[in-house]
Amino acid sequence: MFSKKIHIHPYLYIPFTLGLSWLPWFLAISTGRGVENLAVKVLLLGGLLAPALTALVFILLSEDAEYHWDYWRRVFDPTLINKKGYREIFLLPLLITITAILVSFIFGESISQLKVVPQVRAHIPSILMFIFYTFFLGPFPEELGWRGYWLDKLKGHLSGLQASLLIGLVWALWHIPLFLVKGYPLQAKTSDLLLVTFYFLDIFPKSVIFTYIFYKNKRSTLAAILFHFVINFISLLFELRPMTEGLQTLLYIVVAFYVVGRNKEIFR
Repeated sequence: MFSKKIHIHPYLYIPFTLGLSWLPWFLAISTGRGVENLAVKVLLLGGLLAPALTALVFILLSEDAEYHWDYWRRVFDPTLINKKGYREIFLLPLLITITAILVSFIFGESISQLKVVPQVRAHIPSILMFIFYTFFLGPFPEELGWRGYWLDKLKGHLSGLQASLLIGLVWALWHIPLFLVKGYPLQAKTSDLLLVTFYFLDIFPKSVIFTYIFYKNKRSTLAAILFHFVINFISLLFELRPMTEGLQTLLYIVVAFYVVGRNKEIFR
């Protein structure tokens, strides 16, 4: 089946992924119901899986058996990630967030931002369910597409920096409908324009850092999945003020400039 492979231009990933995500998400929005509704949950899930499903169909249609083997090896092989890579994956998002909180004290923000949010402290057992949910319904399917498939394909046409920024742009556009779904975590940010601005702005330096993590660990999709998960998990633990969110975004930008300057073989 599909023995005759076809050429698929990497830019085709944009309309297919956005279309397959946005269609169910806008249907969910049109119901007027929130995330507690079963139909809305199913529609949300369908959109969340689109980056992975698009990538897998494109691979099936265009790639040989050797590529298939390499693709899944990069998803599941932890030995591709070096020791420095593991340290950066698990510590960098935490260090950036803690530093942003500490610097925000200078501008009069509260030290209470260092406290883990009460919902987490009060429901420690539920963290395991959160870990499962955010890993397999967020970072895992997204990174099968964004970095595991698309980044590599774009690198054949663009520099590493250009590919990172294009992925960042599409990634930002991809999230837009989620701000309109009742009860979805991103909707809470719409009450403050600064929070929305910082959310979209820091996608771009994060995308650059993802590219660095990916290529510094032998094109490990697992590295990107874990880094994505840690970012999401840290965002759960602390409730940041808008000023602190802005400082956090600035720190991600600084780190992105640093990794681009120190790794020209990846980004030029």
